[in-house]
Amino acid sequence: MSSTTNQHGFTLMELIIVIVLLGILASGAGLLITKPIEAYNDQLRRQQLVDQGEMALRQIARDIRRALPNSLRVDPSGLVIEMINTTGGARYRDEVGGAYTADTDWLDFTVADTDFNLLGKLNVGLNPGDRLVIYNTAPDDIYQDVTANNNPGIVTTDSTTLTLVPGVEDHITLAQEDPIEPDFQFSQQSPGQRIFVINDPISYVCDLIAGTLTRHDGYTYQADQNNIDSDAELSELGSESGLVVSQLASCSFNYNPGSAQRSGMVTIRIVLDDAGEQISLLHQVHVVNVP
Repeated sequence: MSSTTNQHGFTLMELIIVIVLLGILASGAGLLITKPIEAYNDQLRRQQLVDQGEMALRQIARDIRRALPNSLRVDPSGLVIEMINTTGGARYRDEVGGAYTADTDWLDFTVADTDFNLLGKLNVGLNPGDRLVIYNTAPDDIYQDVTANNNPGIVTTDSTTLTLVPGVEDHITLAQEDPIEPDFQFSQQSPGQRIFVINDPISYVCDLIAGTLTRHDGYTYQADQNNIDSDAELSELGSESGLVVSQLASCSFNYNPGSAQRSGMVTIRIVLDDAGEQISLLHQVHVVNVP
């Protein structure tokens, strides 16, 4: 008796077909995994750009709200905004009242009055280089005055030493470093009796070539903003700079000054780009310009 053994296996064609089918299935599975990963990376880039942009806009808005009234100015290109930083403010006494009847208790605008009280507390210390401002009404005036440094009656000169004596009503004393120089005299009365303490100008510069937005402070005042419309020019003036945001694709500042009926408005628009992923942010800041 003879027996027959049947042998079974895959032909070459069947093997090729299986490999092709597995490749198709693997490609499809890869696409199912790749697309969500790409979407996640795109969303992550957008979120990071939004976070950077929002932080930049908050920082600019904070400086704008703290700026000296009527000190904001934007260069013609719309890429630079400048303001004068205030460290504090108060109301000055402009008349006698209660126990405050001495000449050194109230501010007299008809003479070079070097001693006067504040109505309450200043709540900040006075540092070398600080100046006092009363009734600034235009950016051109304040930048020209602090640059000329010629006792214009709105802002004290840089040779005026400020001394603060705490009390129920804080007391301010002005003294000239040069005894030959005449005492400073305020000439403009504020309707709200407001007085501000200022130290340095602040500029934000957009550089679209480098893709950066940079904050500068600590530089010397300039009457003409055209002298400080770039990072290089501000650095030459000894500014302290800090990068606010990178990956900047577009930027613009627009300032609409206020009037007696409404506050001013600063509109800031920035566009950030990362690997072709762009986000555009628009922020508006109310500016109270009551001097």
